[in-house]
Amino acid sequence: MMKFHWLSLLLCLLAIGCGQDGPDLAEVSGVITIDGKPLQGAVVSFSPAQPGGSPSYGQTDVEGKYLLFFSRDRTGAMPGTHNVTIETQKLGQEDQQALRDAGLPVPEYVAISSRYGQIGALTANVAPGENEVNLELTSDKK
Repeated sequence: MMKFHWLSLLLCLLAIGCGQDGPDLAEVSGVITIDGKPLQGAVVSFSPAQPGGSPSYGQTDVEGKYLLFFSRDRTGAMPGTHNVTIETQKLGQEDQQALRDAGLPVPEYVAISSRYGQIGALTANVAPGENEVNLELTSDKK
């Protein structure tokens, strides 16, 4: 599976943007935890299981909360069943400094199992309206 650098992914998402035209969307937010603790700085992707749909992305804050964005100026995801992927990546010094320069917090890196980045490992149903999708991950520690 191809890995994306989360900062580049978010910058691309912000650059895409589209007007209010497009598919009907449902609001999706939630909290991601690992072993009961908030997972910060993770990129979450909801990709429609049916062909032809466009994915939505979000990033967790220090409390593990996320909000999905379909484009730069539209929040939400297409209703239906989604494959959910979650990835974290340790930031290099340059990326950390870029966040500091922008006045943004540098997320603490938490390694998660690669299984959470695989299509089909996690799924979620998005219904019309508002959706709260909380995801509870576990580490590989025994």
